[in-house]
Amino acid sequence: MSSVINDLRYALRTLRRAPGFTAVAVFSLALGLGANTTIFSAANAILARPIAGTSNPDRLVRVYRGHHSPLAYPDFTVVRERATVFADLVGERMLSLSRTDGAEAQRVAGAMTTGNFFLALGVRAALGRLYSDDTSGHAAPVAVLSHRYWQSAFAGDAGVVGSMIGLNGHAFTVVGVAAPEFASSVLPWSPDLWVPVTASQTLLGVAPSRWGGDIYTTARLKPSVSREQANAQLAVIVAQIVAADTERSNLTMRAEHARGVNAELRSPVAAASAFLLVVVGVVLLIACANVANLLLARATSRRREIAIRLAVGASRWRIVRQMLTESVLLAIAGGLLGFFLALWVSDALASAFPTPGPESVRLDFAPDATVLVFTAVLCLATAIVFGLAPALQAVSPSMIPSLKDDGTGGHRRSRLRSTIIIGQVSLCTLLLASAALFLRSLSNSAVIDPGFRTAGIVDMAVDLRPRLLDSAQSGAFYRELESRAAALPGMRSVTLAAVVPLGGTNMEMTVWPEGAPETPRGQRSPHAYFNIVGTRYLETLGIPLARGREFTSEDRVGSPAVVVINETLAARFWPKANAIGKRISVESAKGPWVEVVGIAKNTKYNSLGENPPSFMYLPFAQDARAAMVLQARADGPMAPTQGALQRIVRAIDPALPPVSAVPIADDMRITLLPAQAGAALLSVFGALALMLASVGIYGVAAYSVAQRTREIGIRTALGASRGDVLRLVLGESMRRVGIGLAIGLVSALAVARILTSVLHEVSPTDPLTFIATPLALGAIAALASYFPARKAARVDPAITLRNE
Repeated sequence: MSSVINDLRYALRTLRRAPGFTAVAVFSLALGLGANTTIFSAANAILARPIAGTSNPDRLVRVYRGHHSPLAYPDFTVVRERATVFADLVGERMLSLSRTDGAEAQRVAGAMTTGNFFLALGVRAALGRLYSDDTSGHAAPVAVLSHRYWQSAFAGDAGVVGSMIGLNGHAFTVVGVAAPEFASSVLPWSPDLWVPVTASQTLLGVAPSRWGGDIYTTARLKPSVSREQANAQLAVIVAQIVAADTERSNLTMRAEHARGVNAELRSPVAAASAFLLVVVGVVLLIACANVANLLLARATSRRREIAIRLAVGASRWRIVRQMLTESVLLAIAGGLLGFFLALWVSDALASAFPTPGPESVRLDFAPDATVLVFTAVLCLATAIVFGLAPALQAVSPSMIPSLKDDGTGGHRRSRLRSTIIIGQVSLCTLLLASAALFLRSLSNSAVIDPGFRTAGIVDMAVDLRPRLLDSAQSGAFYRELESRAAALPGMRSVTLAAVVPLGGTNMEMTVWPEGAPETPRGQRSPHAYFNIVGTRYLETLGIPLARGREFTSEDRVGSPAVVVINETLAARFWPKANAIGKRISVESAKGPWVEVVGIAKNTKYNSLGENPPSFMYLPFAQDARAAMVLQARADGPMAPTQGALQRIVRAIDPALPPVSAVPIADDMRITLLPAQAGAALLSVFGALALMLASVGIYGVAAYSVAQRTREIGIRTALGASRGDVLRLVLGESMRRVGIGLAIGLVSALAVARILTSVLHEVSPTDPLTFIATPLALGAIAALASYFPARKAARVDPAITLRNE
């Protein structure tokens, strides 16, 4: 232990005597370690963190239908009744609610849960109490506020407990406030308040027993039960459900650990996280290479000291341990600085996610104990990566001639430094080329034809669910809304849609063509995406009709059911026949049947890079829904149209919460999010890598010049011009850079092929990217090499030889 303490003291003194070297090394490592800690912290929060604010979260599991879907509420009740492997089973579903106790209705994000929700999860109350299965003793239904909403809407007033708030026009008693660390059983939901499922009749106009919707399910395993045992019992329950209803032969259920986001989001999030961790890992390698080069140069300057210690009996391991101690101290300092940098960046990332609105989300990226352990392990590994080679090089046999002021061994060290620089340049090329591809993709996405015209379209989302209107009343409201909107000055066309194309939301259902056989058990029935739209939808969005017609006012309840399909679906079911007049079913292979009256041209529905999937349009008049989007195409500026549409909704139903009207391009921004995030992050990390690589190139070139001062003086004395010396130093430096560029470009070509699926209209061999990247990096590398080369060219041979 005393020898370790002595090593630490000696290392601290050594680093203190070289403040410039220490600052550059620590700062380089802080950038690399901070980037890795930030990305790992985000990945850990989204993928691996248990449900915050719950007791014994490791015993919680999520129960899914199929691979990642929530359970249908009837299935939830069956599992709750029959499963003996669970100590508790709870459910939660989001609700868009209207708070009506103020002067003006406000939209709030609500969640409806089973009565045992808080008790089963072990959530504590910050104020008052949390409801349980027993909600008696209150004249009105009860509600629990989230801590965030309590602070923002009630200013943290403790008197809120026992008060009444209005939800969808009904009085609710606030019984408590949840603990601040608890947001929801489903990441990243963050509802404003919770109400028990017993309030379903009041809020939705339907009893819980008649729910047809889905509910996200979380279960607590009994102490002696494993997840495998739970899945075995779920399989038995599924078999019982299928035996009672043979049309559900494809039903499956499974239990997964309740960590991170739900299964439906895990695959894309995990893929993006893995990609970013590789990227920041490359940045850290470049930072390690920089510090390794600094340590090699420093070891050379200390070669006489090390040689003397070896000569007087110090073992090589003792010196290696001493030098590794210095490396560990540098890594610890860089790790601490990087960790604080990650804390700051994590807060900035979390603030980038919206919290207000009808579907609030909250993500906490702050580093936790897991991230702290990761950073500590990474620091240790980093110290070994950048410190071991210089330490071993320092005690190599070639150091003994240092006692005689012999330069033997310099070639080996120079070769190692050159290898490190080549690695830096190749990794930097890889990152910059990837960033350029994402930037090219982002640029192209702005000009990709989605198959419809976006100019002049305003979207206004309207949700009538808080008003508890039936289908006929909802239809009447939207007919009035369309009529008044169409009468506005400059309005060219108005329609309705359940979802906005390229808006990040889609709907999918099973579809059978008439005459198709039953799907064999175990096989997936044919599926198609769909939208529920009003009359003039194709006209309003500018989607061409390939054949047939779109919906008219005659397509209403009581008239024959009709559908418009896209070219992909028509070619899929009737590749050699005219699909007009054909029939499909969305319920079973036996009907009821819906007639195809139109075939629309393919457009982009879910993403700009997709191959057009099977798609169909169903008429709103035959399937009226409470939540729809009014889409209006108008001439002139957007702002007056937006304001006018909002005023119409207010005039028709003053009890509705305020609605927002935005250009359709705003609703479509989510489709560009992967490209934007990829371009932004890769650009940042690429710039960071370029900065570190440039520092490394400059450092090696400067060190090489310092080591060869005598040689350069002799060359100059023998007649070499300044241009000759400049070309000599630049040539050696750029040879390393050229090799690194070649390796990096080959690697970038391989990575580009992997990224093809997320790039829009960009070839994996994009000429602009693979020409501009090496030119830009080569120019910066030449600039980094030029200043040491210019210094070498100004060496005075007389002074140099006199000193020698």
